[in-house]
Amino acid sequence: MSTRSAKTRATIAEPRPTPTRGRSIAGSGRLCLVVIGEGLDATYPLPTSGKVAIGRATDSDIRIDHPSVSRNHAVLEIGDDLTIVDVGSVNGTRLRDQHLIEGVPQALALGEPVDVGSAMVVVQARSSPTAKRTIWAHGYFEARLDEECARAQRNGGTFAVIRVHCTTPDARRTVEDVLTTELRPMDVIGYYGPQEHEVLAVELGPDEAAALQRQLAAALLAAGVKTVMGVACYPRDARNPYELLERASGVAMGTANAPPSPPMLIANTAIQNLDKIVQRIAGGTISVLITGETGVGKEVLSERLHRLSKRAEKPFLRLNCAALSESLLETELFGHEKGAFTGAIAAKTGLLESANGGTVFLDEIGELPMSIQVKLLRVLEERQVLRVGALKTTSIDVRFLAATNRDLEAEIVRGTFRQDLYFRLNGITLVIPPLRERTAEIPVLAKGFLRQFAERNSINGMVEITSAAMAMLGAYSWPGNIRELRNVMERALLLSGGVVDVEHLPVEKMRTNTPPPPPSALPAPVVVAKAHAEIEAPLETIGDERLRIMEALNRAGGNQTEAAKLIGWSRRKLIDRVIRHNIPRPRKKE
Repeated sequence: MSTRSAKTRATIAEPRPTPTRGRSIAGSGRLCLVVIGEGLDATYPLPTSGKVAIGRATDSDIRIDHPSVSRNHAVLEIGDDLTIVDVGSVNGTRLRDQHLIEGVPQALALGEPVDVGSAMVVVQARSSPTAKRTIWAHGYFEARLDEECARAQRNGGTFAVIRVHCTTPDARRTVEDVLTTELRPMDVIGYYGPQEHEVLAVELGPDEAAALQRQLAAALLAAGVKTVMGVACYPRDARNPYELLERASGVAMGTANAPPSPPMLIANTAIQNLDKIVQRIAGGTISVLITGETGVGKEVLSERLHRLSKRAEKPFLRLNCAALSESLLETELFGHEKGAFTGAIAAKTGLLESANGGTVFLDEIGELPMSIQVKLLRVLEERQVLRVGALKTTSIDVRFLAATNRDLEAEIVRGTFRQDLYFRLNGITLVIPPLRERTAEIPVLAKGFLRQFAERNSINGMVEITSAAMAMLGAYSWPGNIRELRNVMERALLLSGGVVDVEHLPVEKMRTNTPPPPPSALPAPVVVAKAHAEIEAPLETIGDERLRIMEALNRAGGNQTEAAKLIGWSRRKLIDRVIRHNIPRPRKKE
């Protein structure tokens, strides 16, 4: 019998007054029954009061599956005092080396061993295995989430973020008690704001995360608390903390498909220049690659390109390349024929076909698997798609926009992105500057977010930001850009109820002023059109020594002597650096 089933049956037993006095157990905390015997060692939780049947029968509250134990052997009674009574067992129940008289309750002290047949049982007070579970502040939660994103990116792991929005008033303590009980010790619980909690569930995939969400919802409902929840999974839904939080919040609030930010603001010289280019190229068919740090508004810019184009009345297809598995990505993009694989009971039109005449936005294009890169390249070159399992291609008319926060030229050197696909996508590059370089937009964006969240949460009255709070917003570096600002404003409104001041902002983090991502991780701040031909940048412009060596070897066809000459080193120095950087020894091209 499982511990959970034992707990359930014991808990529903009806409590009754204890007939005889024993050692008082009031205030002793949670109880458990330890069962000791050959192949029987186990511990079962006990209720705080009531009767618990012990025996070999399958419907016993505590089942001891041993021949020496009768089907209905003894009953443990829990109240202000603790007693045990033999209910007609064959081999008897012994306490303090004395056989109990059938039907006569006997007082029992905590820790006293009782022989039930040849098994021994002991009632113990369950000391809490750990200190009281910590409910972390949002700042710590966000830092842990950032660490988990980095860890998962290195090791290929998965995890989930769950947003718990409570609709029952004054239920914070109950919510936290349930979360503490139901979640694993490794999971992180955070307090986001009034009526809002957040959970970092590590090492869970999407299916497990969905099951956990259902488990938490059921446990909270059983405790009398109504909630709505949102789940975001890494890497299916997002790969950075700000987007995961935004996604989980959007699902919980029923706004998962809402635009990620207000319309693009033209309040900065660089953005003004960028928008002039957008207006100029919107009417054409040239492919556009949009680059910039995470959260700067790449999707917003792509939507503006579509709205200004002649395709504005046609479909605008958003596709997150990091959100789908390789096999699912292929069938979703290109479609499949009936019987193409197990479960393909009917033909399916692919997303690219369904967007015919419109625009396809490929977000996080740097995450696209190499096998799909080859097939996408064919689509870009021929404007035709081949369904999985089909023999004939289908012509399509779509414009491709792509976005990434990766340095695709560095990815090409690493061998994770095709150079020919890069030049097909990169008809023209639009680089969106980070928010720290667009500080004039911060007040307008912050106030716009506050109005959105006030409307969503039915907050009436004045919604404003004090000058001190606005000064802090303007001085912060915003490594998560507009998406981070959105999250900060949402929480600030929940904490303040209307007027946001410094105390409602993540002061510790913002005063630390987190530095921006390292330059090597960002694309060069250039807006430039490139021909669809191979362009080799000078080796001296590649700042990372390992990447420079790999590129030189690639250009030299694996010839180490030639690669050394390209860099301006001796062959011995090149070999020494190849070993130092753990670069695979190259083979010369045939």
